[in-house]
Amino acid sequence: KNIMKKLIYIMLSLCCFVLYSCGMTEPWKDWENEGNMSEDRLRPSEVKDLLCTTGGWKMAYEGVTFYFQFSEDGAVTSDSDESLLKNAVETDYSLDFEGEKVVLLTLQNGGMLQYLGENQENTFVITGYSDSQIVATGQVNGKTMILNSVTAVELQQAKERKRLAIIAYNKAQAMEILKTDLSNGLLRNASTNQFAAHYAMSCDDDDNWKIKISLLDGKILKHTEYAMTINTTNDEKATLSIDGLTVNGVAVGALYYKYDTGDLSTDNPAFKVDLNKSSDMLKTYTSSWKTHIVDRDNICDHLTGLLTQIEFDDRSPRNIIVCPGETGAGKWHYVGFVINATANDATGCVYFENTGINYILGSYGDDAGVVRSIPVYSSFLDFCFSDKGVWMYEDSDSYLYVISPVSDEWFRMKI
Repeated sequence: KNIMKKLIYIMLSLCCFVLYSCGMTEPWKDWENEGNMSEDRLRPSEVKDLLCTTGGWKMAYEGVTFYFQFSEDGAVTSDSDESLLKNAVETDYSLDFEGEKVVLLTLQNGGMLQYLGENQENTFVITGYSDSQIVATGQVNGKTMILNSVTAVELQQAKERKRLAIIAYNKAQAMEILKTDLSNGLLRNASTNQFAAHYAMSCDDDDNWKIKISLLDGKILKHTEYAMTINTTNDEKATLSIDGLTVNGVAVGALYYKYDTGDLSTDNPAFKVDLNKSSDMLKTYTSSWKTHIVDRDNICDHLTGLLTQIEFDDRSPRNIIVCPGETGAGKWHYVGFVINATANDATGCVYFENTGINYILGSYGDDAGVVRSIPVYSSFLDFCFSDKGVWMYEDSDSYLYVISPVSDEWFRMKI
């Protein structure tokens, strides 16, 4: 009897593993209801077999034709026709069910559908399928979402049409894109991913281009401008030639703007380009931010001498927390300079505005005034709240740097 129970347990465990590998979120749920469901129920495992054994799928939705390729390991590549001039999105998918007549297919972040202006969807509510068609509606908006099978050849032809359309658009818009979306970012060490330099491109009214390189030389933040010329005659990429640039002693003669991917690269394989959007940093700062402590031992000379710990905290709204020191009877008091943060991708900067004072653990007089009366703390706050903004970036997994776009002020925080 015990041997039979063990065999049944092993068989159920193996079946659970198979269902889990098919992308179901709760594999045991299927077994709980199996005995109560009819033979003709819709099954996630059958949908997965169908998705993965065909060359691919296409769907007309919201005036756009989307293309999908699903793999057994839970990955999906989604693309579109020329209506959305965005590169293909690679993400994960999962399968689940609701009762007997509905299978749910979910694309993480919606795949390519995230670029729609409205009626975006993450989840297809599948109500029927055949060898060549999957009938579904969107879970949020309830609109029809019918997937039809296509061959690998059709997918490749659609991909090539899209690639040529992106190249044509990016080449025609190259100068404008370089002035806006690609105007600033980071150069990182290609092997370690560590920060090497920040770059910011600019162009005057006479179309004279410059690139400003900002880097740390020991504890000194240096900003240097270089002349730059741009050549767009090549059909695959624009060449941004830079006169005399070296980064940490290594020459970088040019950046390349690839029309098909929309990416920047360098002519030196030692460096890669990170486009480092300030809006992405702002999104982190306003949502998933954790309290970070200013590293008082690694800071510019102008801001050295901070006597007590300073934090960029995770309260809502955010605060810069400063402790001005001990005040009588061993009492410590803390001042929160309340922050409103905004970002500008064109400048690459995050802008901090002091919108109020938050006294933590009580107030012992004019604590904010005490903080401001200490020159190094006042200089630190003036830097953080400068109308010039700050550049913020992560360096490996240990530190977050805050640097000035115009002066030699900088500091780093522990992650």
